[in-house]
Amino acid sequence: MRHNGPFKPTNKQRGNTLVIAVFVIVVLGGLVTALASLLRTSSESVVIEVLGARSYLAAQSGLEQAMMTVYPLGSAPDTSCGVDAVEYTFAGNQSLEQCSANVSCSSAEYTDESNTTYTHIVITSSALCEAGEQRASRELQIETRVEN
Repeated sequence: MRHNGPFKPTNKQRGNTLVIAVFVIVVLGGLVTALASLLRTSSESVVIEVLGARSYLAAQSGLEQAMMTVYPLGSAPDTSCGVDAVEYTFAGNQSLEQCSANVSCSSAEYTDESNTTYTHIVITSSALCEAGEQRASRELQIETRVEN
């Protein structure tokens, strides 16, 4: 007996389902891999951005500490650069706990056209923050002068 319907016999359709299933699995696997890579890259960029902000704030804090030493309240400025080669750590500060700032200072005297003598002070703060294998550093500098 012969079937004249629109359907093919089942013995001729046996491999099609397996090929379609393998194709769908490969395509879905590729999509999952691409999304996982995108998520990892996105989270790494957020970590780097946060470390950059922390290192900037640590460098700024180092400058502020140095300026408090150079210009103490109620006293004459310390033009001898007593903050040269000082390292500040931020223990106890949860935001900057993995950061440190190295401060250097240099000073030079000069006289302007009106024979006024000044001490020119340059304070540089270099900060480094680490989180795992990620690192970020920033360097800030401030210049000031004191009339002698």
